[in-house]
Amino acid sequence: MVSRPLASRAAPEHGGADEGKRLSQKFAAYRHLVPLVSRNEDVIFLNAASAPPSNLIIHEAIMKYSADALYEAYPHSKWQDSKEEARELVARCINAESPSTIAFTRDTTEGLGSFIRSMRFDRGDNVVIIDTEHPNQAYEWLMLRDAGLEVRQVPTVADAEKTGKIDAIDAETFRPYVDARTRAVGISSITFDSGQRNDVAGISAAFRPCGIHVLADMTQQVGFTPVDIQALGVSAAAFSLHKGLNCPTGLGALYISPEAFAELDDPIPPIVSMAAVRNMGENLLVRGDEPIEFFPDTRRFEHSNMSLVGVVAAAAFTRFYLDALCPADVEAHLYHLTGLLARECERLGIRVLGPSERSRRAPHICVLGLEDAKAWGEYLRGLGGARVTVNRLGVRASFGFYSSVEDVRRFVRILELGIARGLIA
Repeated sequence: MVSRPLASRAAPEHGGADEGKRLSQKFAAYRHLVPLVSRNEDVIFLNAASAPPSNLIIHEAIMKYSADALYEAYPHSKWQDSKEEARELVARCINAESPSTIAFTRDTTEGLGSFIRSMRFDRGDNVVIIDTEHPNQAYEWLMLRDAGLEVRQVPTVADAEKTGKIDAIDAETFRPYVDARTRAVGISSITFDSGQRNDVAGISAAFRPCGIHVLADMTQQVGFTPVDIQALGVSAAAFSLHKGLNCPTGLGALYISPEAFAELDDPIPPIVSMAAVRNMGENLLVRGDEPIEFFPDTRRFEHSNMSLVGVVAAAAFTRFYLDALCPADVEAHLYHLTGLLARECERLGIRVLGPSERSRRAPHICVLGLEDAKAWGEYLRGLGGARVTVNRLGVRASFGFYSSVEDVRRFVRILELGIARGLIA
């Protein structure tokens, strides 16, 4: 099979040719910040949805942290300042009401669990999730079944297998399973395996007025696309910072809206740290006869010994993401690349799974419904030199700010060679 040239100058789905050229030039100028892809022509990194390669912004922040630890006698106050700066930047990144709505956690799982374990429910109450919800949220709910909570999983897999169509989740998906005993709906804003972009705002609009909490896993959205958490209307959201925000693993964030926090009625964190206690004395002596006063907001879920190197890195990259990369430009750039890959796959006879409408799909994820995904995965990672993820649906390619049209071009050539070698598309 002979490859035809890709339309490398194709414009994004929204905007003209000039806008497409501007975005290509802008992000090409930042590619050098990721040496793995800029200095290695044999590497095609298409796995940002798992974890992107590190970059020089993060590297410089970690080196600065290390130098402070090596040469300063009291660097801790500086790191605490970086933590508060990171909190402000993350709040700005998702358009939260205030930085006090943000608590730093170890990861998405801890953030989800902190909210879930702070909810009060009676035996016979229920929560509703879909059957393809990320395991980290699903297991958090399922572990409460012995306490009397019913976990309702909306079936979507069988219908998708029957129709061959994977669609975004909206309020109507949940409605038949929600009743007067429903306490919460859990949903990923963007699904990790198929890349569908679920209608979180519509779900919140339908169920929050009924007193039902909406808990969103936003790990696949923050850093890849602009987020307005207030417009989404969720009760709470948790996300890791090691994907779209490119930080080292070990740092996540929990957002709880002021309205939902009030509804929780002075929630007690599942794990209480001294960092959660507002009236902790400077002498660090705990008096059992004094009341415990938690911070009156999401910060009560935070631990004292968090990853300070993580928050230093988070402050550096989130500032770069907001002020230099620009969330709207990142989203447009990623939509351009996944759209280009989808068109080329159509030409090759390769199915692209998930919704095709821009508003219902992730900007950075493209799942190829290849027949023998395992064989394709071995080929792509081996002879092909492409870093992708093989999952239950097929081969997931995912892009970051550092990705380029040339990456798409090279990946398509590898797919063509695979077909020529006899792999079934």
